[in-house]
Amino acid sequence: MKLGAQEILILQEKMSYLQDEDSYKQLFYHFYPVLLSFCTAILNNKEDAEEVVSEVMLKVWTMGEALSRVENLTVYLFTAARNRSYDVLRKKKRSLPTVAISDTIQEFIIDKNSPEHLYTSEELEQFISKTVRALPTQSQLVFRLVKEQGLAYKQVTEVLGISLNTAETHMRLALKKIRTALDAFLADKK
Repeated sequence: MKLGAQEILILQEKMSYLQDEDSYKQLFYHFYPVLLSFCTAILNNKEDAEEVVSEVMLKVWTMGEALSRVENLTVYLFTAARNRSYDVLRKKKRSLPTVAISDTIQEFIIDKNSPEHLYTSEELEQFISKTVRALPTQSQLVFRLVKEQGLAYKQVTEVLGISLNTAETHMRLALKKIRTALDAFLADKK
């Protein structure tokens, strides 16, 4: 379920003042998948990511009226998930994330019904996924937040605790590396 900013705000207010379970469920189902993907990218472990996201969402439920003072719930949740993920990493002393790539590669495929398309599409998706996984952690997180989660750079700076210039630099580097790798991949296919 995809919620708009206004709908999120309304549900947030209902949770805050009325402890409305239906509002919480809607927010949970909206945010859980994207937070899980985000935390999995940081932790490289789906079970740990599930635990982190569950803790973050439970915290939101127990905040009560304090939740009404949260200006941007999306940024708040991503920041809380990031902080909790880093806590888990510090405890486990590991830092190699993995990411899953969304279906943005469809724009490169012309005939989507051919058997060749299915093979090429899967091969290309695996290649892009591998390329993104090879990016430095911070570049990878900026790329995922902007391109896959649709956050603005200003929101990414709040979530990751970096400057706007740093976020833009990480995105530029990520896109350059992906573009270079993709050009080489496509050249090999000709």
